[in-house]
Amino acid sequence: MINSLDVLKLAKQISRDSLSDALSHELLTHGNTLCGKHTDFPNYIERITPRGKKSLGFWRNGEFEEVICLL
Repeated sequence: MINSLDVLKLAKQISRDSLSDALSHELLTHGNTLCGKHTDFPNYIERITPRGKKSLGFWRNGEFEEVICLL
């Protein structure tokens, strides 16, 4: 039996969870490292590890190179 997927409902849920940080929390809880832009330092990438360490840096040769640790 094939289950149907309501794509619009899923997109709304992801958008809502993303805005509330619930999605980030869920991903970090499952051992994922998150990377994205930092609003105060747009020239750097912000990385958050599952243990909660936040750092700024950039990608070099496929590796994240930390410039400064925020936590």
